[in-house]
Amino acid sequence: FVVVSVLGNRHQTPVAKRTVNPTFNPMDATFDFPIYLSLADRLGVAELVVWDKDMLKKDYLGEVAFPLEDWFRDGSAFAFEDENNRMVSRSLQSIRNSTPATGSIQLKLGFVQPPNTTSLMDFGKIYAELVKRTWPNLVSA
Repeated sequence: FVVVSVLGNRHQTPVAKRTVNPTFNPMDATFDFPIYLSLADRLGVAELVVWDKDMLKKDYLGEVAFPLEDWFRDGSAFAFEDENNRMVSRSLQSIRNSTPATGSIQLKLGFVQPPNTTSLMDFGKIYAELVKRTWPNLVSA
């Protein structure tokens, strides 16, 4: 299973049984994380931690820290439902000396309109502003 965290909010996929190469149903592995411009300086990364669970224990397989400025670096569209928004693949890394990471993870990131909004949002401008606000202010007082 995979645990996904953004800004302290955490979601996880269901456990995929009897497979070393799980593919999750989009209904079970699509998560909404509210992101506010006012919190951009704390956004940091989307973190994905991959676990293998059996009857007795869970084993750490690795993780990916996906910084905001890399979310759309491959030229993918900003809107989640846009047909040009593609999956990206990242190799798992391990932060544990005793556990080498194995495998990779594929994910798709994108923005969706907040509920009850009537006007279309320019996700490109919103993303640019989020990235701008995450960089430390280099101007000294």
